[in-house]
Amino acid sequence: MAGGAIIAVATLKGGSGKSTLASCLAAHWRLAGGQPALIDADPQRSLVRLARREQALAGVPVIENSRGTVVATAREEALRHSPVIVDTAGFRTAATLAAMTVADLVVVPVKPSPLDVDVMLDTADALFSGQEGRRLKFRCVLTQTTRDSVIARHIRSELVGAGFPLFESELVNRIAYGEAALFGATPSMTEPRGAAAREIAALAEEVEQALSEARAPHES
Repeated sequence: MAGGAIIAVATLKGGSGKSTLASCLAAHWRLAGGQPALIDADPQRSLVRLARREQALAGVPVIENSRGTVVATAREEALRHSPVIVDTAGFRTAATLAAMTVADLVVVPVKPSPLDVDVMLDTADALFSGQEGRRLKFRCVLTQTTRDSVIARHIRSELVGAGFPLFESELVNRIAYGEAALFGATPSMTEPRGAAAREIAALAEEVEQALSEARAPHES
């Protein structure tokens, strides 16, 4: 993966699997031989707590910073890690906006529920446009889904119809995520051949492609 890449995982509503998504991507890339880092910019400190458990997210470094200095921290970590994944708060904060501004790509987890999508549709334009005079590059990903369920298909169609770019891969609601988290791990670590690990790998590949496309104008 290109050096210095920064990804912000941001939500407009809590409970959408933001920290799970960030930790799973980071652990996947670590196990694949990469050098990712996580910045925990969420006051709930979910990633910091996971990193203190037995398997410590496969050794992915976790830096805590929920203040406005998160941009400086992300840029500093990007000098020696790639990607740097910033896990933001589940609501609008100065640190969240700053992290999105510095990110090459913003990944937005969305639960397949009418309430989550309503919040997304109501506030996304204000959140994703006009930051320092540029349009932020972002992709949505459905999390905690029941694959091919009526509601998942409906929510996907609604997001696409509203013009929101959406990854094809989804993170299905599986017990493997919660069980792995008990040990500070992810399914890629505890069940590397399992269905959850395959979903994470597929999503990671899509994220890498989107990140490459997002960074291309800056690298040409």
